[in-house]
Amino acid sequence: MKLWWATTVMVVGCGALPGTGGSVQSVATTQCASGLQWYGGSRQSSEMEPGRACIACHARGEGPTFTIAGTVYSALNQPDDCLGLESVQIQITDANGKVTTLNTNAAGNFYLQARSLAAPYTAKLIAPSGERVMGAAQTSGDCNSCHTEFGSQSAPGRISPL
Repeated sequence: MKLWWATTVMVVGCGALPGTGGSVQSVATTQCASGLQWYGGSRQSSEMEPGRACIACHARGEGPTFTIAGTVYSALNQPDDCLGLESVQIQITDANGKVTTLNTNAAGNFYLQARSLAAPYTAKLIAPSGERVMGAAQTSGDCNSCHTEFGSQSAPGRISPL
């Protein structure tokens, strides 16, 4: 019993948050706007590695296959592994007009497991602060591959309601 208590104190003392399986820690808001960072590496979790290119990694055969996946942040230039915004909706409308709504989890991650969508498709972010529509139709669902910390392929940075 004493050993368990000492281990718990050590983990909490190192910044891990209770109930996260020891994979999320508190950090300065100058490092991550949320004040929280994933440090569990590729440890399997729906909240793992926010900001990283989900589909590219999952395509290697580890974990489920995703059609759409990404992370929503409160700011455009957040580093990988910072936790994003929870309870934000992402509406994906495929070329046939079919709408699929996804919700972000506690890490800001969202994903759609293996399901076909008629390409190209569009995306709309719905947050308490308002809506934001993606400027161009897409054929790749690996959202974080373009929505990086500084943006690539004309993306402005992270997916964000700002």
